[in-house]
Amino acid sequence: MKTPIPRMITLAFALTSGAMPALRAQTAAAPETTPPAKEDVYTLTPFVVNTDKDVGYVAVDSLAGGRTNTPVKFTPTSMSSLTRTFIDDLGIQNVRDALKWTPNVVPQDLNAGKGFGGAAFQDWAFNYRGAGAGEQGGPGPTRNYFSFYQNQDAYNVERIEFLRGPNSIIFGLGTVGGQLSTYTKIPRLDRNFVNAAITIDDNGSNRYELDVNRKVNDTLALRLNAVNDNNHGWRQNDVNHTKAVDLAGVWKITDDAQLRIEGEYAKIRRTLISSTIGDKLSGWDGTTASNTWGAAPTGSARTVPIQNAGAWGDWLNPFWVYIPSLPDGKKLMGWAGGYASSNSLSDSGQALNWQPSKGWYPTQIKLPWESTYQDTSKIPVRPSNDWTYGNGVSDIDYRDLTVTYDQRINQNFDFTAAFYRYYDTQSAKDYEGTGGAAIDINKQLPDGTANPNYGKAFADFFLSKQTQSRNVTEGRAQLNYHFDSTLFGKSWKQLFSVSASQKELKQSARQYLGQVGNGTTITNPADWVQNMIWGRIYLDTPNQVMAIPEVVNGRAVAYMPKADGYWFDFDDTFKLTDFAAMSQSRLLDDALTLTLGARRDRYKEDLRELRRGPNLTDNIVHESQSGDTYSAGAVYFVTSNVGLVTNYSKNIQPPHAGSQPLLSGARPNPEEGKGLEYGLRFSTSDNKYYATLIRYDTQSKGHLVENPIGFRAVWQRFNEAQGNPTNSGNGNMAFSDTTSLDVKGYEFEITANPTKNLRLQASYGTQNTSKVDYYPDSRAYFSSNLAAWNAVVNNAALDAAKRTTLRSEIANVQNALDQAKPGSKQDGQLKYTAAFFANYTFTDRMLKGFEAGAGVTYAAKPYAAVYDNVTYYGDSRLTTNLTLQYHTKIASVPTHFALYIDNVLDDQDPWVTSYHWGYTDSSGRHIKDGYVLQAPRTFRLAARFEF
Repeated sequence: MKTPIPRMITLAFALTSGAMPALRAQTAAAPETTPPAKEDVYTLTPFVVNTDKDVGYVAVDSLAGGRTNTPVKFTPTSMSSLTRTFIDDLGIQNVRDALKWTPNVVPQDLNAGKGFGGAAFQDWAFNYRGAGAGEQGGPGPTRNYFSFYQNQDAYNVERIEFLRGPNSIIFGLGTVGGQLSTYTKIPRLDRNFVNAAITIDDNGSNRYELDVNRKVNDTLALRLNAVNDNNHGWRQNDVNHTKAVDLAGVWKITDDAQLRIEGEYAKIRRTLISSTIGDKLSGWDGTTASNTWGAAPTGSARTVPIQNAGAWGDWLNPFWVYIPSLPDGKKLMGWAGGYASSNSLSDSGQALNWQPSKGWYPTQIKLPWESTYQDTSKIPVRPSNDWTYGNGVSDIDYRDLTVTYDQRINQNFDFTAAFYRYYDTQSAKDYEGTGGAAIDINKQLPDGTANPNYGKAFADFFLSKQTQSRNVTEGRAQLNYHFDSTLFGKSWKQLFSVSASQKELKQSARQYLGQVGNGTTITNPADWVQNMIWGRIYLDTPNQVMAIPEVVNGRAVAYMPKADGYWFDFDDTFKLTDFAAMSQSRLLDDALTLTLGARRDRYKEDLRELRRGPNLTDNIVHESQSGDTYSAGAVYFVTSNVGLVTNYSKNIQPPHAGSQPLLSGARPNPEEGKGLEYGLRFSTSDNKYYATLIRYDTQSKGHLVENPIGFRAVWQRFNEAQGNPTNSGNGNMAFSDTTSLDVKGYEFEITANPTKNLRLQASYGTQNTSKVDYYPDSRAYFSSNLAAWNAVVNNAALDAAKRTTLRSEIANVQNALDQAKPGSKQDGQLKYTAAFFANYTFTDRMLKGFEAGAGVTYAAKPYAAVYDNVTYYGDSRLTTNLTLQYHTKIASVPTHFALYIDNVLDDQDPWVTSYHWGYTDSSGRHIKDGYVLQAPRTFRLAARFEF
């Protein structure tokens, strides 16, 4: 339940007034309380960006020109920035929330980090220009240009940069779309300060931030940033905690040498929930039941054996199910032999999601092979907009350390060397998806006693746990040679740079299943199908915790590896060595800037995929490949403010360690990207205005997609139709296939501070991403196996229902290949994105100290599919924001209050994300199926104190 706004404001003042005396006592020796004037901007090395030079929302300098501090207007790379002023004006708390304010960048998965299934992971995976993030989240974002596999909290972030295109000179390995990087807050040698902030919202969240800088002496400074965020989402059971601390130090050894050290440690816990659930209960008539355990149901309603109500086909005895709501002694029993309801539409198993609201689906729909239409009126409606089910948990620990030494050798040479260590581990438990919700129609439990849950809706999902870890060690060095001269009577500023780095990335993943033993001890059972445990949630208590003990009903229980093969189990060591050279020439009194670069990458990989059965051995892969990439760009100012910009660049991206082999069994080659960008740039000498208009035309070759076609499901249904074990033969296959992409479009941005009162930022980006050479291996595989599959479908001697299910899966595959035509749009591609935000500071006497800001973002309809030569799009996404700020002093302490209102218009309509491949309405149009719910209007109140 949301906290009323008056109570929230009262609580904020109580918290801030209680905290102020202690904070003041801590900072009594810190007289400096205001930022230095611009002419006193703290001077840093050529390898560090001083964000104090930023003007409002305009970023002045960047490392995006070659990891050397360069004015943005002279950098040919396509990029955009969100300054700390912008972050504060909108109250942005993490990088993911910032994406919508820049063109052509969206989350790869809107549910990542919070949802069931694969959505439990990779909330740091972002999609640039509709090109996709890559397998297993792709290369991930960077922080200070080092790998950082997290959705970065903004508590220690000074600026967010979005680097676009396949420019490996700038960010190394990556996708053809681009990469994100952030700059962290740096210690200051020029002043002391303490900033403390408290934020609460009407969902019950509370967040505490601290930023302390201490100038120990003229050569040594320390900076501490910390956050404690207790976040409650708008949905039921959406509870999250983040605790992190970052300590950085700088030692100015001499006027020409500097040592910087930064370390961070964080712990994150998230609750994993789901809002959408499939319908397998609408076929019940309210009376059909299995009156005694195992008895065939009496009545005319649609029913299935209870193991078919789960996520995966037929399961043999005993089909272990753990039900936390039952009393001790009954929590874990074998449910094979029981019955459950089915949906009201079809025997093919093509269930639809519960409706977000009544009338979501057309009243009459049918599948292509059916001659009559089915009524959708019985499909359930979600109990409420904020309703969820499930109670999985994701725990993340990460730590990182950066040590950097900068040396000015003489007037012309600068040198830097850096060492970086990063380690994370994530464990997600009980997060698997369910096949849908069915009605328990068993009047008795498996032991013959009365079933207290008869007639209730339930959802089964197999109990699992997955752990992932990443361990990065990187060393980097760069030498700059620069000089100033004249050419043709005009100034000439020249920079030559050479760099080298070596990086080792160790990754591992483990997948575990809840399994039961025959006694009080358990070893890894060979027959995991018979021993795995399903968890059951009855939807009258949808968020129960699956706190399964080590022993249940006298049987040992444990989360253990899948014994007869592997899912996502591997150990991988990836070693990368690169050498790069770059030249930047600023000619003709800075009217012309030429940037050239070349990079050589060589990687070695030792991949050990774990296969744990008695007849399976580890699959060990050793591979080594290399690639050369180049970059060439120019910026020419035809007037003092208007410039022409162009850039050509290339990159490579090796396959992710967890990526599956090709259908041939071979490991994939690296994805290759290249592209040209060109356009206009506008920049003023006072840095009050900055604007770009860019056309990009880029391509990638060998873009990997994991399990793009549902061959595994076909083989499983193929096995079941013939009475064979589901996962026999090819029923456990996993593979990757490739596409090549054409990634084209336009991007426009303007950032301005036209008056001292007004700052604004606006952007617009189009996407036209199409696929070429689309799944070549899968097409050949489908053609070679179709006859064998159809022979089973047409075999009248086999079970008719199972043959119908097989036919449905073949149709799914056929449809996926029909979608995969050369020239087709990239999945999820947006027509365009747009954003605008403006903030006004009042300076007249009556309103002095007040600021007001308003903004809107828009992600146009994403491409969903093409069915029967008709293109389908999902829903556009509109967000609205309002901020009200007030600056004052309380007991001589500068104090800042801010009210942030998200979703000002309180639009709660679901966003359609997909359409059903088979079901059509009476006009022949395919029906909307998948959707994402958006948060209602939310109020956040923040108080910040500066000492």
